[in-house]
Amino acid sequence: MKRLIPLVAILAATTLFLASGAHADETEANPSPWMGTVERAPAGVTAPAGLSGFSPDSIESELQLEARAAAMIRPDSLRRHSRILTEEPHVAGTPADYATAQYVQQRLASYGWDAQIVAIPVWLNWPKSALVELLEPEPMKLAVREKGIAGDKDSHDANAFDAFNGYAASGDVTGGVVYANYGDVADFQALRNLGIELKGRIALVRYGQVFRGLKVRNAEKAGLAGVIIYSDPADDGYAQNDMYPRGPARPEDAIQRGSVQFLSEGPGDPTTPGWASATNAKRLPASEAKGVPHIPSIPMSYGEATKILIALGGPLAPKGWQGALPFTYHVGPGAAKVHLKVEQDYAVRPIWNVIATLKGREHPEQKVVLGNHRDAWTYGAIDPNSGTICMLEMGRTLGALAKTGWRPRRTIQLSSWDGEEYGLLGSTEWAEGNAADMSAHAVAYVNVDAAVSGHDLRVSASHALRDLMAESIRDVRDPGSNRSLWNTVIDRAWSEGKTAWSQANRARRGRNEPPRAFEWNVSSLGSGSDYTAFVDHLGVPSMDLGFGGLHGTYHSMYDDFDYIDRVIDPGFGYHAAMTDLMGRVMMRLADAPLVPLRYSTTGQFAFDEMQSLEDRADDAGAGKPDSLRFTASLGAARAAAGKLRNAALVLERHADAALLGSEPWPAGGIEAVNGAIISAERALLGPGLPGREWFRHELYAPGLNTGYAAVPLPRLGQAVLDNDPRAWANGIAPIIQALERAAGELERVK
Repeated sequence: MKRLIPLVAILAATTLFLASGAHADETEANPSPWMGTVERAPAGVTAPAGLSGFSPDSIESELQLEARAAAMIRPDSLRRHSRILTEEPHVAGTPADYATAQYVQQRLASYGWDAQIVAIPVWLNWPKSALVELLEPEPMKLAVREKGIAGDKDSHDANAFDAFNGYAASGDVTGGVVYANYGDVADFQALRNLGIELKGRIALVRYGQVFRGLKVRNAEKAGLAGVIIYSDPADDGYAQNDMYPRGPARPEDAIQRGSVQFLSEGPGDPTTPGWASATNAKRLPASEAKGVPHIPSIPMSYGEATKILIALGGPLAPKGWQGALPFTYHVGPGAAKVHLKVEQDYAVRPIWNVIATLKGREHPEQKVVLGNHRDAWTYGAIDPNSGTICMLEMGRTLGALAKTGWRPRRTIQLSSWDGEEYGLLGSTEWAEGNAADMSAHAVAYVNVDAAVSGHDLRVSASHALRDLMAESIRDVRDPGSNRSLWNTVIDRAWSEGKTAWSQANRARRGRNEPPRAFEWNVSSLGSGSDYTAFVDHLGVPSMDLGFGGLHGTYHSMYDDFDYIDRVIDPGFGYHAAMTDLMGRVMMRLADAPLVPLRYSTTGQFAFDEMQSLEDRADDAGAGKPDSLRFTASLGAARAAAGKLRNAALVLERHADAALLGSEPWPAGGIEAVNGAIISAERALLGPGLPGREWFRHELYAPGLNTGYAAVPLPRLGQAVLDNDPRAWANGIAPIIQALERAAGELERVK
């Protein structure tokens, strides 16, 4: 076992930060022009007007309050947080990880938040040893850590763990190698179709397309003895951009560490599946842990993987399998023979969430939650601490407002999760332990993980949050153009979506339906970050925010301070913009008299998704006998989606009119309306998806064989992917029931 990381550096840095005065809570600062100019947009798209949930006479005061918070955002404060939090590698459960928890707790407490460290015991592994050696055609040991880069001191730190996978199995295997592309189910089937023997061999697969844990699961099911996962330069290396240190792409020796838990079957501690991990909680024995592999695996750089891949013989790699390395790929087996030996140290270890609250003035029981994880495979300058520093800076600005007398209408909770990298441990175990409170009182959950890895804002969310999100990005400046962030988002949406929009309108005309104007929408939520437990398990409307781009140092030793400070966001302008955006979203969710969730958008999304699924089901069944076609109609399901949309439209019209003062509130007043709105998402929960009952949302889930990527209306979407008409037919009723329950929640307000 490597010596554990000392706490001295981070704790000393904390003292320096306090002495620097960067914790100042002044409420006035040099004004900064955070709000950009809204310009004309393509396709006649107009910027949203007003603020959802606010009366016209309260909008100006809300915007002024937000402007005060925005004016206090300091890029130098963001940069200083980043340097401190990335000073040491801090894998979950290590002393350096605890030091980052102390730092976050102390900072938030100094800003006026009630901030506590909450320890949670979880079963996880640290690496003991790792050996990968090529035995044939030429014996050589293959590197299991990065070499480091001149001028980047952090990239040489001997305290970082060597290459390993979270929740990997220990093992000692030797075998011939086969190249299995991305390691998807279809990739292993393609090898079988080529007549390649898989049993007992070692799979070499590249990162991408599906979550790494599912690559190992698929290999295990196919009978392979072990897995090596490498990053091909076609996906995030020199084929995409200049390599670090010159640019953002992956260097040849960078290793993508990560978890191989079977995430799409359910996140959290594998020994407490479905219930909260606590000191005296029931815990499965390690031999019965859920959703973890039984064959060894290890990540590898493409520089080392090249030595294996170039030695493979056998058939040419199928179309689409060729990467960017400068030789022709073969699938094997060929001359390459590898010895893979990894030993893991598993134990129940504490991890540390930091939970901070700013108590609401009118409805302290109602909670608006923002979360970001803190643990990292190495330094985590982008993933996750670009999000952590934005949360800290937002905490400072809102805390400063609170010290002048402002209090949000509802309680704001900031959550610094731990153990996310292993399998969303801190957030999942906390959510399971606080399920009753969240189910009764949570208004929304906002997630920021890798907040800044580029310049393109990406938003995935529950569709009820779309209008709030559009209004918020309208009021934030894009640091790269000085325009409204809304303009850059619409420009990209038009560029990426105009063809699909045109095709959809052509199909509508074929069905004698009117065409629709182009509009921006949020993407559906899948999994892969800490929103998962909130939306998929508890039915809390959620969103995930981040400025995206090529992140070639992802999960490697090079995701460090130099990379983010010099290559990704010099000056920390995009971090400042994200801090502003997060602050506006949280303040509006917490302060709007009317909860700003619009379920007419959710109903429309479900309706449109059903049309898309029916088209895909028709394509999948083309030319097949009736017994193998998707013949069950979605007519009743579309009607249920329409019922939710229409019920929401009626309630939204009445509530908006009441905010204007043009008609009275329904019986029970605004509180009755808010109660119905808060309950609607919970009504979309069902008994659990087939074979993975932890996932309960009937509209949102990751694909069973993707891990991260969303498969909306998962019962139906997964049935199409699996070419399973019976699952399609069986999946219709639960969706109808969920949509009708949600509509009923809104209709009960009269």
